[in-house]
Amino acid sequence: MPLVALLEKGAGREGAEPVLFREKPEEFDFWDRYFRLNDGDAVKPYVNPTMLRRAEAGFPHSNAATIRKNTFEGKWKAATRTSGVDGEHWSLNTNYADVFRTNVLSRSGQVTRVPVIDVAALLLRNETFDDPADARSLERLFRAKFPQKDDDYEKLFNFHPEDRDRIFAPDSKPQDYDAAIKAALIEDVKTAAAIPEAPPPPILLDLNDPILSQVQQLLTFGSSGIILTGPPGTGKSYYAKRIATHLVKNPQKDIFRVQFHPSYGYEDFVEGYRPAESAVSGYQIVSKTFITACHRADEVKQDNGLVVLVVDEINRGDPARVFGELLTYIERNYRDDPFILPFSGDSFTIPNNLVLIGTMNPFDRSVAQVDAAFVRRFDHIEVAPSRDVVEDLLEENGGFTPEQISEIGIWFDNVQKMVPFGLGHSFFADVKSLDHLKLVWRYRMRPAAVLAIDLNDGAIGNLTAIFDALVKRLEGMAIDD
Repeated sequence: MPLVALLEKGAGREGAEPVLFREKPEEFDFWDRYFRLNDGDAVKPYVNPTMLRRAEAGFPHSNAATIRKNTFEGKWKAATRTSGVDGEHWSLNTNYADVFRTNVLSRSGQVTRVPVIDVAALLLRNETFDDPADARSLERLFRAKFPQKDDDYEKLFNFHPEDRDRIFAPDSKPQDYDAAIKAALIEDVKTAAAIPEAPPPPILLDLNDPILSQVQQLLTFGSSGIILTGPPGTGKSYYAKRIATHLVKNPQKDIFRVQFHPSYGYEDFVEGYRPAESAVSGYQIVSKTFITACHRADEVKQDNGLVVLVVDEINRGDPARVFGELLTYIERNYRDDPFILPFSGDSFTIPNNLVLIGTMNPFDRSVAQVDAAFVRRFDHIEVAPSRDVVEDLLEENGGFTPEQISEIGIWFDNVQKMVPFGLGHSFFADVKSLDHLKLVWRYRMRPAAVLAIDLNDGAIGNLTAIFDALVKRLEGMAIDD
């Protein structure tokens, strides 16, 4: 925006003379014109369009002018400033567009030009257009108010012919721009109450759900334990929780959950020592999650109930170290057979109504090969990336047309061919708009893909390119109100 302010004064015209541009009035006039919220807040009257936050009254002076002087002129040598009796005069150097493109728009060898329609819609939101106006009309007005040479404009801005109904509102539909802008701003989150709560999972799964059906078939057949296996983001943990909730009568008391990790051991899972002042040795033996779950299973057995123990990341622990002798007695044929616990010396049995459900990413390269004896004691259900789930989630969330949902589904299928082992559909659980999709891609999906693809492989660049192409296609489609 400090550059755009100079363009508005005419510094980007062909053969332009130095333009007079002072902090007052020119700097403040620019920000008052485009970024002041007229809501009576004298402390934070401005919008910071880059950070999507409210900005203090001195924002143009303390930030924009400093950036223009210290960075654009001083560090990058993209502009020249001289002082006269009437104030500062600015000129853009002949290579300013190349300098800006290199330092701002380029990352990892790829250039992302500024979407001119987005910027123009913000800056020219109060302008009136004739009925035949379209995206080109908006672009032409932007170029008239912020003139540049054609070559410089093409280096910095990208035009996409969006549907006019996405850009213009009829006179009969007045819009409160200040309210819309405030709604898009990010608040300063300092309390847990400011963070939206995740919606609770449905109490029951649809009986026709294929994963639930497979689990119930295995339990009816006789299963020692079930592992949901698949790449990241397929909803394995979420499925485990929902299945457990479906199976038990009292989710608050009958579901137990742990997560394995490399340092997790028998003394964390089954039984171990802890300090106790009353004990002669200073320590006493205590039961851990597995034994507690077994005791609960014994309690509910008389009511024909089930107890579920969910083990997330079950392959990240050492099976022999975590399970010990339980590796034998968790098998269906050994349930209810007594054995001796090594720490307490107590006789113990594993009830047949205790259901073990684990989750596992078999493609995690940071985990050693899972012990074969451990693998064969569990039944494995694959939870694979699903285009159908992606489209169902997007349809349920709202914000996309059926055509856009189909485009995203096609792109998701293509991603599976490019990323080893694929990327999961649960990334789309909270995606309700194109902006949400961009955030999920940048901060969740792309990092997961980088881990799956060799960093020296050009596939990351190709993956980024097909996402950018998807965004352009979606931007060209109308979105339902």
